[in-house]
Amino acid sequence: MTADNQFSELPWFTVSEAARYMGVGKSIIYQLIEFGEVRAVRRKRAILVEQKSLERYLESGRLM
Repeated sequence: MTADNQFSELPWFTVSEAARYMGVGKSIIYQLIEFGEVRAVRRKRAILVEQKSLERYLESGRLM
């Protein structure tokens, strides 16, 4: 997870929204964050996932 000061104006999803976007469960999103496969930041009590990093991961074809 990146530091909060690197938060940009790009679209960000909550973990639930990211899971819906990718068609997977929330646990998969948490794993992708943990392994550094997608970019995420903590904003107060929420974890936000960068949409662009989700798109890059989907394009890579590594999601079964």
